[in-house]
Amino acid sequence: MSEIRELLYELVSVQSDTGTKLEVAMGEKIFDIIRRNEYFAKHPELCGMESGGDFLGRSVVWALKKGSTNRTVILSGHYDAVEIDSYGELKPYALKPDELKERLKEVVRSDNAALAATEDDNWLFGRGAADMKAGIAINLHTLFTTENAEASVLFAAVCDEENLSAGCRTMMPLLSELRRRFGLDYRLCVVTEPQLSSPDEPNKFSVYCGGTGKMLPMIMAKGKLAHCAQNIEGLNAAYMLAEAVRNIELNPELMSDDLGISTQSPSFQIMKDMKTTYDVSMPEYAVGCANILFLGEGRQREIMAKLRDICLDSFKNVMTRYNATFEICKDKGLVTESLRLKAEPVVMSFSELCGKVKEVKGEGYVEFIKEKEAELAEKINSGELNMQQAAAAHIRTMIEASLIDYPAFVIGMAPPYYPANSNEHLDCDISVFEDAVREVVTGRYGYELDMMPYLPGMADISYMSCTNPAAEKTLMEQLSVPRSLYDIPFDDIAALNIPCYNLGPHSGNVHQMLERVWLPDVEKVVPETIAKIIERA
Repeated sequence: MSEIRELLYELVSVQSDTGTKLEVAMGEKIFDIIRRNEYFAKHPELCGMESGGDFLGRSVVWALKKGSTNRTVILSGHYDAVEIDSYGELKPYALKPDELKERLKEVVRSDNAALAATEDDNWLFGRGAADMKAGIAINLHTLFTTENAEASVLFAAVCDEENLSAGCRTMMPLLSELRRRFGLDYRLCVVTEPQLSSPDEPNKFSVYCGGTGKMLPMIMAKGKLAHCAQNIEGLNAAYMLAEAVRNIELNPELMSDDLGISTQSPSFQIMKDMKTTYDVSMPEYAVGCANILFLGEGRQREIMAKLRDICLDSFKNVMTRYNATFEICKDKGLVTESLRLKAEPVVMSFSELCGKVKEVKGEGYVEFIKEKEAELAEKINSGELNMQQAAAAHIRTMIEASLIDYPAFVIGMAPPYYPANSNEHLDCDISVFEDAVREVVTGRYGYELDMMPYLPGMADISYMSCTNPAAEKTLMEQLSVPRSLYDIPFDDIAALNIPCYNLGPHSGNVHQMLERVWLPDVEKVVPETIAKIIERA
């Protein structure tokens, strides 16, 4: 068995469910592997663990193999994995690749394609095998076997990529510190995430040169409370929200394009009223959270502006229908004109809402925010609330504190936020690295190389560069949780602006029971490609 495969088996054997303390043990396992290597046993000052104050105690694990120059290639990847519940009765084997493969043959015997994969010795199965412990194994192997190189190799393994990317957000300030401490000159970061394989194009090898942006705009509707039997005397927040959702869901005007790539249209992940018990009152508050992908510089700010316009139009539509129904009720003698709700359409950003709370609280505003921040932190750390629930709770708290007594929409943002970036927008020439990739991937192994400007999914590559940190920080003013609970170090990212490749092995069915990784890529194609990149750095 190859050294890379031995490392992969060792890593897969440790369960590391994202967003849990199981990740701590995974980080410690990786650090133990590094410390038992002869080079790092002699140079303990060249490796370490950085938690960045993570509330679960998870760490970025780093190690530096010095070359003869300060030119440096970073090898990064995440060690968390999704849960193993999807394996059902096969959960006991989810972290045992060989036993799992044999058990899977019985489970998938009626699925010809899946059965063929289980009978192919080139596929290795197991939770995290593809996403992305194979990548970590490749990076460790490269770190240990690179000898007498001009370029230095910096290994960095992070937690939480499948959740909120807390690890990568901690890694960027760490990279700044390591650059200062060791005088490093970062030339390229290689993230060995698995590539998104297509069974229709088995001979294509995809390298992604940037990250698609993702934002979670959170829209809260505040209505006017009334008994359901006299609903014309109030305004249902659920109806307000539903109208906004109708106008945002699948809206092609909120799609974006850049460098020949397009995103999909928005889709709501959360849509609910905020009642906690049953009664016959209409919902006074309702909240929705939309998943919106974006590409290109500045597009996210255009999207937020467009959402404001859509919410304003939605509010007008609601009031048009309300007034039409009120006229009918009045004609039937159900209501008098004095009961008509005279609500002007109001849409405000979260930062504007905070401004209103400041006016109400005056000098007590800072203490008020500290108190609410502590309450949220306690609930998040105890698992009572996730980040999206915390964002919704905080918007409602701020609406109530503002003393607003009229219907309104408030637009904020929930974590996580992934910026959009691409090497093509950086002021650097990394064509030498593309030549290195092509030499191995195409010249040596015959793959058709596809250099894509953006990864079509969410990944840590989005945090490797930032060309406009001021604009990004302005956008983060709409973040509806306190910065102490979620933040992005845009200044550190912009000061580094590291070009990055997402370059990993072919995979199949990541996050599913049939998750698997293509061993020829793991043991040959990807490590040889990275070795060529280091040689050219």
